[in-house]
Amino acid sequence: MKIKAEFITNSSSASFIILKMNLTAVQVDLIKNHIEESNNFLIHRGPQKEIYNSPGDGWQIRESNDSIEGYTSMDNFDMSWFLEKIGVDDDHVDFDHS
Repeated sequence: MKIKAEFITNSSSASFIILKMNLTAVQVDLIKNHIEESNNFLIHRGPQKEIYNSPGDGWQIRESNDSIEGYTSMDNFDMSWFLEKIGVDDDHVDFDHS
């Protein structure tokens, strides 16, 4: 019998891009501060929602004149949940755009 031993990891990466013409200025600020701002939604969450939102779970956010982009190498923070909560239309989000 052969046994294969490997290092197993649950890490993953994810990215997104949203054209700023599809966002309000408030939404852009909320995305840039997603870890802090997510607490406001968790306080008034109603049904239980578990979300990783400690500083180490944040996405790297980059803003240009035309778009806002996010990247994470460890997909803990539920960015799709957060974008829905702040009113971003799913049709305007291109996840894993690489």
